[in-house]
Amino acid sequence: MEQLFARPRAQMRMHDGPLGGYIDAYIDLLATKGYGRDSRRRSAWLVGDFSRWLDQRGTAAAAVSQDVVDAFLRGRKRRRAPRVEDRSTLLRLLAHLALQGVICMPSPERAPTAAEQIEAEYVDYMLHERNLAPATIRSNRIEARNLLTSLFADGPLTFDTVAARDVMAHIRRATKACRPNSACRVVGGVRAFLRFALYRGWLGTDMSSHMPAPAVWSQSSIPRSLRDEQVVRTLAQCDRTTPSGCRDYAVILLLARLGLRAGEVVALRLEDIDWEAGELQVRNGQTRVDRLPLPYDVGQAMAQYLSEARPSCSCRQVFLRAQAPIEGFSSGAAVAAIVRRALQRAGIDAPSNGAHVLRHTLATRLLREGSSLPEIGEVLRHRQQQTTTIYAKVDFSSLRAIAPSWPGGVQ
Repeated sequence: MEQLFARPRAQMRMHDGPLGGYIDAYIDLLATKGYGRDSRRRSAWLVGDFSRWLDQRGTAAAAVSQDVVDAFLRGRKRRRAPRVEDRSTLLRLLAHLALQGVICMPSPERAPTAAEQIEAEYVDYMLHERNLAPATIRSNRIEARNLLTSLFADGPLTFDTVAARDVMAHIRRATKACRPNSACRVVGGVRAFLRFALYRGWLGTDMSSHMPAPAVWSQSSIPRSLRDEQVVRTLAQCDRTTPSGCRDYAVILLLARLGLRAGEVVALRLEDIDWEAGELQVRNGQTRVDRLPLPYDVGQAMAQYLSEARPSCSCRQVFLRAQAPIEGFSSGAAVAAIVRRALQRAGIDAPSNGAHVLRHTLATRLLREGSSLPEIGEVLRHRQQQTTTIYAKVDFSSLRAIAPSWPGGVQ
């Protein structure tokens, strides 16, 4: 507290009231989460005011609850302009007090609905029996929730009355304004849930086979990639003298040199780096683990980030948020945002602003340098060789050799 308030009287005021004995530990917790001095100072003022407000009303620390917090904030709003973070600061305090055993956080009184129970079972099935990647689980969960809401609304879940036409009506509504690839995701999510419902015995027939696929033909598109000089420009836009720039450089280099997926970068943990063997352990799903060689430049960039720029944190994920609360990335969307911002700073009008464009770029470069499709599939860790064949369409020199001549001559 001495670091936040110079005057002894102010330090003493922060310890008034029933929460006075817990404020120091709470402010220290904020410091470990990466909150700056000004943010911790404002939090201390707020908690101090809250504690004195409790004292005036004779409320003990053990009686603090979310309703009490709401009452305090309503009264405080009449006296001074509230800050956006006031509520989250006090709710974070409640969580800290509950963890310390000071208060008991009430469990939700509302029992989960039948649809919520089915959704939870479905997530558990995808996680432990299908070993699906987190991003796939999130997508399928959303589609299952939308389907259940469309079929049953708030009524009872009677699968016996569900017909294929009902499911098709939902798909038509859900894909009305979708692009072809998004429509494929919706249909794929619905099919996956219908197979789960058949597996659980809720459906007597496999309705998933009755759902026609959207008109998106296999191999109908060409992989969109960057030129080598664009990748260099993108990396050059990462200011490695700053913590966030050092992190972004390592992330983009991982994507460009090893072709990792965004979710795989998020899942990287400190123990996945074998510095002595020069290898990287890549996780996809709960059980799939691949070992990749760690190139020198990638290892150097990661070592610089870990030794000079990564905040001190108990989190074992390699890459952390740059702003408080300091914790690991929650999803691949954060990695995609890093790539998107770097491309914008470089002034590159990329064919795709996501992290996957760098994976396509690696495959295209390997093909141009003479690597075979099976070799590219090994680098990208494709489970099926057919997935890699799409890159044959960007090998223009080989395609020209087998292309028939134009019957009308040179045009």
